[in-house]
Amino acid sequence: MSARDWDEIPYSDRFNPNLPWGYWLVAQGELDGVPPLTDHTGQRWPSVREYFWVSRLGMAPIPRDDIRNEELEFMLATLVSLDRRVIHTEERALDLFGSWDRSRHYLSWLAGLKMLMPQTVADQNAELSPEGHAVLLMLASTRSPNAAPLAIGLPTLKSFHGLASTPDQDERNRLIEAQERAILHLQYRFGRQDIAGQPAIVLAGVGLGPNIPLTRVLWSITFADDYARDRMLFWLHERIDRWPDWGGLAYRQGARALSERLMQLAFADRDIGGD
Repeated sequence: MSARDWDEIPYSDRFNPNLPWGYWLVAQGELDGVPPLTDHTGQRWPSVREYFWVSRLGMAPIPRDDIRNEELEFMLATLVSLDRRVIHTEERALDLFGSWDRSRHYLSWLAGLKMLMPQTVADQNAELSPEGHAVLLMLASTRSPNAAPLAIGLPTLKSFHGLASTPDQDERNRLIEAQERAILHLQYRFGRQDIAGQPAIVLAGVGLGPNIPLTRVLWSITFADDYARDRMLFWLHERIDRWPDWGGLAYRQGARALSERLMQLAFADRDIGGD
């Protein structure tokens, strides 16, 4: 069978789609000057990410790992936004890509790589293919220790909209406290506070500053009641993988820049004149 014929076979018929992409590589041990991983053709690779970058994506080798990893981190963020199904088309275009054109081009590229289900690409409501999900698992598993963690593999958090069938305050507190325990390792984190007697959300950055690193409040917003505050907090927790970028935006450009970004995203994908 030729390599082309082999590539035409669906990924789930060739490999286990429940395992991270590249699980078939064979570790050869740690020898000086010898790459540790061997693929099915006998070629050796220094890492799973390098193998994926060159062999699967068809990219030229890059001497600096940090440049390649920046591109793969962006791919991971895109795959996560698609997998969670709570980030819609316009929000993704604005927040991740900065424009509709870049978003459409990137998703078309992913579709050409067969990382998206073909029937979901035309309307931009894209869904990951089995290989796309395996790539997501691989990229999440091979991140550097310094990379800000994404909440990969956690159940998608459900937004609570409207007063009907909304958890009461005690139940909301229980859900939020469980989420807060899971974000203690993040450098930028949104949390609840009271400001001048009003319920509020603040964004804190941990270890910021050139001389004495401190925890600094970078952004805040107050609400008329606890329910409105908690509803926005659930919205933020659904997008926890975006917190490092949003926190960096507030730290570099100020609170107003973050407010403008969140306002754009809050109204993205909403129909004009709909129900």
